[in-house]
Amino acid sequence: MLPNLHASLPSLRRAELAVAQVVLAQPDAVVGDSIAQLAAKAEVSEPTVVRFCRAVGCTGFQDFKLRLAQHLAASAARAQAATNAGLALVRDLAPTDSVASATEKVMDRSIGALVRLRDTLDAVALEQAARRLIAAQRVEIIGVGASGSVAVDAHHKLFRLLPSVAASSDAHMQTAAAATLGPGDVMLTISKTGTSAEILDAAIIAREGGACVIAITAARGPLAKLADVLLAVEVDEDTAVHTPMASRLAQLALVDALTVAVGLLSPPETNQRLARIKTALRGRHRITGPEDVPSTLRGDPLPVKDAS
Repeated sequence: MLPNLHASLPSLRRAELAVAQVVLAQPDAVVGDSIAQLAAKAEVSEPTVVRFCRAVGCTGFQDFKLRLAQHLAASAARAQAATNAGLALVRDLAPTDSVASATEKVMDRSIGALVRLRDTLDAVALEQAARRLIAAQRVEIIGVGASGSVAVDAHHKLFRLLPSVAASSDAHMQTAAAATLGPGDVMLTISKTGTSAEILDAAIIAREGGACVIAITAARGPLAKLADVLLAVEVDEDTAVHTPMASRLAQLALVDALTVAVGLLSPPETNQRLARIKTALRGRHRITGPEDVPSTLRGDPLPVKDAS
């Protein structure tokens, strides 16, 4: 609930945003509030609170409170399980951290992101995305910033399984590629928040041309609403100071899962394609023993040139 609420902030109206800020600041207190009390804290009307609840995917105030209470209870249970397993609770990095403590926090946050992805991943949507990719005539993969590196990684994996795959982290190239997509094509978009203007523009252009848009992004962001198939990645991560880290690892893991799904669902001739790639690459690994290492790398003396 709370990560989804974070992701929906850019799409909320000003009055609804005031309610969201109160919820994020005091989630435990809000669970016990009446609609009138929450409206008073946010300095908005009660109908605004109801509109806020519907804007974040709930049917009303009681449904919102129920989901919030379930989220807080599940978070407490996960924290207790982590404590029982001997894992430190994930805490924010601080300037006073030592290298050791900062490293521990980074690792804990990465582990938490992967566990959360495993527990929340929609297997039906994953299979649907894999089948769309297999059936596509062309696949364009796009991302910017840290997600751009994930797009490149997705290309590195999927081009081995699919006949026509390209990736780009350049906004102009993404727009041009989107404009050339049509029915039967797929655009795989990758964005942590789903609010990047470049990605949204390309997704809109691709959909206008009739292409399918698959999104690896936050569940409540604008990109999620544009997508034909949503693969949600929700990571509670502050990117105000540093580039996305745990979310990038979650995206990479999801790309791995998607690649495996494509491989499992692909026709038998895909194995022949992979075999040809392996055969072609086998000849690139020529060093099998010390005698195959060039003398200049072994430290052997350079051959003396015959003066005659």
